[in-house]
Amino acid sequence: MNNHALIIRFHYGKEDPRFDWRFSYFKAMVLPRILNQTRKDFDICIWCNSWHDEIFKSLSSRIKIFHSKKETIRYRILNGKKYYYDFIEYEDLEGLDKYEIQSGIDSDDLISRDYIDTIVKYLKNEKDKTHLCFQPKTFNLKTLAIKPMLPYHSKRGSAFLSLYQQNKEDNYKFIYCDSHISMWKYAKKSITIPSGHCFATIHYLNESTGK
Repeated sequence: MNNHALIIRFHYGKEDPRFDWRFSYFKAMVLPRILNQTRKDFDICIWCNSWHDEIFKSLSSRIKIFHSKKETIRYRILNGKKYYYDFIEYEDLEGLDKYEIQSGIDSDDLISRDYIDTIVKYLKNEKDKTHLCFQPKTFNLKTLAIKPMLPYHSKRGSAFLSLYQQNKEDNYKFIYCDSHISMWKYAKKSITIPSGHCFATIHYLNESTGK
């Protein structure tokens, strides 16, 4: 096991119509960028449901899968809009080891070739719990346009994030125990990395990006 996990949520229901498109985009556009990183010393950990285990394992020998102990599909209403509620405590997961560095991206988002290397460089001298987030740009799949995204900062983190916990026995937190906006609260320090390393894809199946 490496000390760094790139964690991707992909736990869709058996008949969810979004899965096929998301999986195809992940396989064609997202995963190649992950496998082509300048650093290879990280695990690729996918949170899925058991009925999708084999399809993910078939993509790469580097992929590890894990599950929620009791999978449920939940939504919440925020400002009149319906959003997927996708947060869970580490204790409610099975099959995921404790990593010093957890990094998270969404299953439809794109990263630069030095993305993992950049995370490691920023955390190299940190000793305490540290939150990282990247300032992303948007990539419009229909128009191919790349545009700036609303600014993120140390008190409002982006969905491209990392959580460093050197002491894995000290109130260990799963990187998706809370919204990416609020994960800075679980660290002693938060660092925002300038844009140029990641892109949030705008497409017709977005939950929120670009809306």
